[in-house]
Amino acid sequence: MYSRIKSVIMTHTFRQSVITVVSTFGTAGLGAVFYLLLARTIGSHEFGLFSVAVSILTLLVSFADVGMGQGLVKFVAENNRNNAYWPFAKIAIQTKIAIGAFFCVILWIFSHPIGNLVLHQPEVAPLLPIVGFGIFAILLFGLATYIFQGQQKFILWGGTQFGANFFRLILFGLLLSVVKIDSYLGLILFASAPLFGFLISIIWLPLINIIKAKITREQIQKFWHFNKWTAAFTITGSLSGRIDTLLTARFLTLSDTGVYSLAVTMVAFLPQFASALGAVTAPKFASFTNSTYSSRYLLKAGLFSLGTSLIVALIMIPTALIVLWLTGRDFSAAFAPFLILLASLTLFTSLNPLRDSILYFYHLPQFFFWANLTQAAIVITMGSLLIPRFGIIGTAAAVLISHIFFAAASLWQYENCRTHHS
Repeated sequence: MYSRIKSVIMTHTFRQSVITVVSTFGTAGLGAVFYLLLARTIGSHEFGLFSVAVSILTLLVSFADVGMGQGLVKFVAENNRNNAYWPFAKIAIQTKIAIGAFFCVILWIFSHPIGNLVLHQPEVAPLLPIVGFGIFAILLFGLATYIFQGQQKFILWGGTQFGANFFRLILFGLLLSVVKIDSYLGLILFASAPLFGFLISIIWLPLINIIKAKITREQIQKFWHFNKWTAAFTITGSLSGRIDTLLTARFLTLSDTGVYSLAVTMVAFLPQFASALGAVTAPKFASFTNSTYSSRYLLKAGLFSLGTSLIVALIMIPTALIVLWLTGRDFSAAFAPFLILLASLTLFTSLNPLRDSILYFYHLPQFFFWANLTQAAIVITMGSLLIPRFGIIGTAAAVLISHIFFAAASLWQYENCRTHHS
């Protein structure tokens, strides 16, 4: 057992994972401080309003990105030598600018009809133009982070994200001493981080060369052939990941939504931790051509992911108690849903290498489309039954049930792939 643990620690993957985990821990820590200070400053009602707007933003980003994130990781990893990835990056940046501008205009013009008629939350309407700005900023920042990930430049990958969140926190402190912070200003601060991150990342991106690159029809076809399924499962994945907050706002009050959103925030490090591990494992699986190497790597990465996920989850419990003590009575009911969400996301994070193997080695993005779509349906169905009866605990329980399904489906699909590939 000792020799197996030692072999894991000595791997290149472990060293890269340490970099991504440390940078993710720092980034998540800064994000948590921002959310904590914002919740304490504006109260549960305004924080609920802010959280609904952020959920809408995150959901729409998945539509706007049309799978380009995973596509960039794949094609940058495969074509990094001699900078042959430039045409693929150019396709991505052109698409991101066009779609980002479209969402900015639509959410600015139709903010009130969307807020009043579609969402049935008139208070959300003034925030929607800022949501459009946030979508544009996140799309641009994603271009940089996914290119760095594909190149396996994990110090840049983590450093730009850390710097963006640090900038947001500093800006929050400056504004707090000058003006009264509310959900509107909170959303502006939220959107400012990715914009700052993109501007800083230009220092290391060969942006001029990317813009000048010539694109062939074959490259366009290859890029979108892969992305059509990653876009589909990214959208359904975002839907299943954000529909819980929107359902809570539908059945309960904005104050209840604010309390539940704090529980989501307290457990948010685990999905970010999964992203940190995926930043290392995704390009590895994309570069494998032999199933034996892929299986061996999956075993090592899986052991590391399982062990660290459990350790992180245990550390997060006393941390959550401190957060609740700092935020005050308004948010005390967040602890029970936090524990349920912690269990579900620990399961999700532990299986991260398995999902990367299915996506990047076995090239089955369509599996995640159907699995995420079913997971979203489970959240909606179970949430509609449990939330009116059990409140925010019912929301968390619906999420846990959906993650148990997703874990079982992923294990079944991997075994299927391995059997047919051997």
